Amino acid sequence: MSASARSPFAYTVLRAVPRVERAEFINAGVVLFCRERRFLDARTGLDCGRLAAIAPDCDSDEIAAQLAAIERVARGDSSAGPIASLAKAERFHWLSSPCSTMVGRSEVHTGLTDDPSRTLDHLFRTLVMTPGARLPRHAGWNRANRLSTAPELVGREIARIRRLHYTFRGDANTSDGPIELTFSDGAVVMFDAAADWTLECFGAAWVDPLPEPLSRLDRAYVDRYGRWYAYDVTEGAPYRWLVGATVRQTIPQLNELLELTGMLIRTDGAVLDLQIWAGELRSFVRQG
Repeated sequence: MSASARSPFAYTVLRAVPRVERAEFINAGVVLFCRERRFLDARTGLDCGRLAAIAPDCDSDEIAAQLAAIERVARGDSSAGPIASLAKAERFHWLSSPCSTMVGRSEVHTGLTDDPSRTLDHLFRTLVMTPGARLPRHAGWNRANRLSTAPELVGREIARIRRLHYTFRGDANTSDGPIELTFSDGAVVMFDAAADWTLECFGAAWVDPLPEPLSRLDRAYVDRYGRWYAYDVTEGAPYRWLVGATVRQTIPQLNELLELTGMLIRTDGAVLDLQIWAGELRSFVRQG
């Protein structure tokens, strides 16, 4: 597409700054404004593990709340207060203005785009996401699906199993990665390793943020960094031992702080053993 058919846009990178006086930060979001196409939106994602590495005592929930508020302002959500009712240009000016808070802003950059939404996605993956790290949180699947307590699985029949593995240039790391269980009643539970090496549970199926066919920008990103894939292992060994069986018992594994770090899921004929190894989730299945 020719440059003349594309529209100019401006964007700022949001930064999590746990201690303003130290000037240390990690990228945590992007705000993009395209006047010609009347587009203003924000994508945010806080990597709590990276944040803890530079500021172990930082309240990540406070920063996450500020980032969520920025998304609401960008989208004109009335719950974000009077700023959200301003015109898009005024909102972008407010969102991109320098500030001395725990959420900082980069200088404003510019470019050309024929699809502002796709460009925002590309900038988010390129500038914010940590390649090969945690599963990306996005509009289709995010922290809002995280369960506050371990799910009740006893009495449910396992109908489908997916494993999520990070794949780079055709080579999948099949040792590590989340596991997703779909039950005959339609419920879905996904288990993953949290940044603090605990086991976290999500009450929704994972949604791939990079659906085929990939754009040129997305293909370049995948070729450079790799991507997460969801593999249906329902019919494969050893997971087929669990399919069609009813969960009879779940045994949580706790650390000395009483945090959930693993789980045994027993059916009549097999056991699914979920363990955290070096900060990643590993799944083991055995009969008996």
